[in-house]
Amino acid sequence: MLATHRQGVFDSPTHRMPAFMVGKHIATNAEERVYQLVAVPLPAGNGEPDRAVLALHRYAPLVEYLAQRMSDHEHPVRTTGELEGDAVQLAQRHGLSLDHVRRMLLQDARQPNSLLRPFVLRAVRGERIQVYVTNRTHLPLQVALLDDDFGIQQTMESRILASDETGLYSWQCKETGIFPIFNQACASSLPHRCLLGVLMIEP
Repeated sequence: MLATHRQGVFDSPTHRMPAFMVGKHIATNAEERVYQLVAVPLPAGNGEPDRAVLALHRYAPLVEYLAQRMSDHEHPVRTTGELEGDAVQLAQRHGLSLDHVRRMLLQDARQPNSLLRPFVLRAVRGERIQVYVTNRTHLPLQVALLDDDFGIQQTMESRILASDETGLYSWQCKETGIFPIFNQACASSLPHRCLLGVLMIEP
């Protein structure tokens, strides 16, 4: 189920909330997970167009900072002092833990970073998850869950999110497994460039 709107969303995900805390339309014995995510652009390099990556809403400023540094090919490496200054500024401006920001920022922006990997959503079999995704890219975004076996796809046709639009996706997790989440509006012929994350359903 999908709806698009331009309202703001909360900053953090809530995992396994009792249904009476998240909405009256869910049975009292049901459980639901709520994720608040943003899609931000990540430079691909080698002449390829940017691609969208998912991040928790509260960590979007860090991903945007890393993307900016990756675009600066002339200065990919920060000194210790420069990196500390960046960390302090990000932590103060966005209300983040300074120690956590320090751990996420690497001196060389070309090094692998956990914030830039495909995002993993976790759920337990039988749960329903709600995923809010805000498109902070200049690219069209059409979130799709790939599952041909267990019928946990969206219940209605997904719409393309323009910049700054938010979509609400609701999925019932019927069976265990790992299911890819991808951008159906991605123009790349390389599947990994369209991958946004995975839904991991545990027993």
